[in-house]
Amino acid sequence: MAGFSINHHEIDKFVREIKKSIEQAAQRHQVKVPVGASLPDGFGTHSSIEDDPYLSKALLWLDERAVQEPGYVQDLVDFAEREQVPQGEAKGLALQLEQHGLVRSAQGLVPSAEVFLTDDGRIEVWRLKKLAGDRVRRANYSCNAFLRWLYDQDAPIEPAEFAHAHIAFFAGTALTIDEIAGAVAELIEHGLAESEAARDDNDPYRLCITAAGTACIRSGHPVRSYMDSQNTAGTTTNNYGNVINGGMSGGVVSTGDHNTINGGNGIDAQALANLVHGLREVAPQLGLDDVDAEDYTAEVETLERDGHDPEQGGRIWRRIVRLAGPALTTAVATGAGQQLVALGAGLYS
Repeated sequence: MAGFSINHHEIDKFVREIKKSIEQAAQRHQVKVPVGASLPDGFGTHSSIEDDPYLSKALLWLDERAVQEPGYVQDLVDFAEREQVPQGEAKGLALQLEQHGLVRSAQGLVPSAEVFLTDDGRIEVWRLKKLAGDRVRRANYSCNAFLRWLYDQDAPIEPAEFAHAHIAFFAGTALTIDEIAGAVAELIEHGLAESEAARDDNDPYRLCITAAGTACIRSGHPVRSYMDSQNTAGTTTNNYGNVINGGMSGGVVSTGDHNTINGGNGIDAQALANLVHGLREVAPQLGLDDVDAEDYTAEVETLERDGHDPEQGGRIWRRIVRLAGPALTTAVATGAGQQLVALGAGLYS
């Protein structure tokens, strides 16, 4: 890997520097999230309300106001003022939430920033609050968001600047210093990000994306799924030069630049990502009790982490089917549940 080589001791030092710089930046500037900006296209396969810093924060704000003023319609213009963004953004935000079925306009068919939560909106608020404490989901999101942010930079940049990015929020809550520093350390260890090629001891650390990091972003896969796809059953080698000759039983050999060679048969990373995403999306419709819902969420997380292994993934999938199979195949989950069952069966048959 070109650039400044970082070992584990150096990473620990790097993380301490990042935490210090973020803390200093937070003291100097108040982080504001502009509603007018949008999440980059292709941000990942898990893009949902919790991944959108604007919709999730607005939804939580509506819930707070509903508690303070039960029975009253809430004006998202007030939310826009709190966030110090143009008031004109309020109607667009209300329209997006209404399209998701989470709010209803107080003026019927006329677009308006005055809305109230629907039952689906209240369920989504409950889900967001639960997700906000999910350390695994937050860690995964932090890596994905930081790498995408790094990809959009024109030059090496201090990691602390990410704390002011509009995507540095998950489920309506700001990412912590530890979460950002942990994401940086993981991306460096995976070879997806690196520091500048040369720096003096007194210079701040600046990061840039590597060729592997760019490949991850362009693949459309989350970091975890991308890294798993590089280590499927068998051997995977990324080549950033010419590959000439060679042989691999049951694998693929190609020539030219920037080739990925997969030996052996593993689980398709994109199909697995789609299955996990679908299982999460349909969860609120399954009608599981609190205990089963918690088990279901944990199993889906395990599937995302370990599902690339056919044998281990098959065991996890069978536990999910035993837990939620009846609910997935009923009308409650509409056709989506049946499609997920078919997708899972195809992956782990």
